[in-house]
Amino acid sequence: MNAQLPTRPDDQPTMKISNYRHKKILEMLYQRQSISADELATEFGVSKITIRRDLDTLAGEYLLERTRGGAVLASGLRLEELFDQKDHVSKREKSLIGRYAASLVSEHETVFVNAGSTTLEVIRHLRGKKVRIVTNNAACLGLDLDPEQEIILLGGDYRSASKSLVGDLTIAGLHSIFSSVTFLGINGVSIKKGCTSAVHQETAVNRAMIENSSGKVIVVADHTKMNCVSSFLTCPLNRIDMVVTDWMAPAAFCEEIEEAGLCVVRVPDED
Repeated sequence: MNAQLPTRPDDQPTMKISNYRHKKILEMLYQRQSISADELATEFGVSKITIRRDLDTLAGEYLLERTRGGAVLASGLRLEELFDQKDHVSKREKSLIGRYAASLVSEHETVFVNAGSTTLEVIRHLRGKKVRIVTNNAACLGLDLDPEQEIILLGGDYRSASKSLVGDLTIAGLHSIFSSVTFLGINGVSIKKGCTSAVHQETAVNRAMIENSSGKVIVVADHTKMNCVSSFLTCPLNRIDMVVTDWMAPAAFCEEIEEAGLCVVRVPDED
């Protein structure tokens, strides 16, 4: 994506998207990165004039950037997406990220894994390793879990939108456990703003995991999360050790992260 993206002012509040068509346009942009007004007019069965108005409105809210004939996704904001929606986005990339991340774990380690579709792939690929997994990712209950592994599913309040467990009980469960490696899925990685998430309850859990990690803290995030900022701060970049992303992550941005002192791995495609 070569177009220069608009900058959302730091004090600009996150907009709540209530218009159904606007929300679907953004979901399509998350998947495709760019889209034309012709495609959208066909998709929704409305005129191109109506679509242009939609795009102008979303651009005015710093949610996308207008291009000639369409739009590209702005990097200034990440909406909270339903788990079942985002689980189907960048599926291949997330699987390869999860497999690489799991390869970093040694036998008999205690591993923190937070909620999210990418971290779910980490849990999936840890199958076969004798490790202890501590997680608030309730989506793991849908996996074919390894009976030889010890899996501690933290208690707390269940959020169906993200299939996560959050709240005081979740954090209390983490206080007496220490990990040797921690994997965090987040909604945005930014040089200036650090690692951000779309749900404030989940940031508290993420911070508790970081606080009780005696080893490396590793962010696992596909290319759509790079150079993005979401609503709530999980941690500045200096609190993490490594970012594992995919081959489509912008090379220049990854180099900036490395210059900040982090290790960055762009997992290659296997085609």
